[in-house]
Amino acid sequence: MKREVQAFIDAVADDKIEHFTAETTQAKFFADPDGAMAPLAAFMRDQIGADNLAQALLKLTDTEASVRLELSVINLPLQDTKTVGKIMETDEERELNVYAVIETPDINVSGLRIDALAPATTYVEQAATADQSLHDWLGLQIEKLQAAETNKEATDVKKPAADTKKK
Repeated sequence: MKREVQAFIDAVADDKIEHFTAETTQAKFFADPDGAMAPLAAFMRDQIGADNLAQALLKLTDTEASVRLELSVINLPLQDTKTVGKIMETDEERELNVYAVIETPDINVSGLRIDALAPATTYVEQAATADQSLHDWLGLQIEKLQAAETNKEATDVKKPAADTKKK
């Protein structure tokens, strides 16, 4: 599945993208990330089969976190597509890839992590391998979030109140 870079930029700018949104809690996501992401993966495969650009979003309703699957010509979030024309030749045709994106202040300094899972056609033709890649990626992100939470708890220990009485 390919797109001319300029046609891709124009389609994203005009929101000619199929969207899917699901919601869950952080606890449910941590307990069963594969189950939480399964509807998003199925949606992406359907859209690839229909030759549509797509974005699937999972909102974690009790945190500032979200996880997305996106079809793109480059590993930039779709909202940053204006940058694509500055770093790629817009008249060339490029393979579309499925990218996994997580956004939360706790993932890293930028609050965003994006990684390629597979070329769009491979994502459909080798679904089991692509699902395993997503599973592994989710596992790493959840480990980072849990470590951040543990570190935050460890550093948020309350200090005893200062003694305000003069001796």
